[in-house]
Amino acid sequence: MEFQTMSVSDHIAAALRRDVHEALQSSIGFKDDIAESLATAVVGKIQQRWGGQKIYISVNNDSVERNQAIKQEFTGDNHAEICRRYNISLSTLYRIIKQSKL
Repeated sequence: MEFQTMSVSDHIAAALRRDVHEALQSSIGFKDDIAESLATAVVGKIQQRWGGQKIYISVNNDSVERNQAIKQEFTGDNHAEICRRYNISLSTLYRIIKQSKL
């Protein structure tokens, strides 16, 4: 009997497919077979587009709103206060401010 081993990326793709499947069922209410088909299609498209690349997925889904609030609250001399309030580093603050000027 021959055993095939799964790579780390195969495990990640399988976990992503399970998570998408679960979200489609629990959040949207799709039936199992439809959720499975859609999850397979979504993960397949992600693999096609991003396969072989390292991508970063932010833990914070609210980063866009957070960054907008930071830009509005930043006065130019309240670095420490902003960093403390939003639990970010000074370099992250500078990156957010720089992005707003692009």
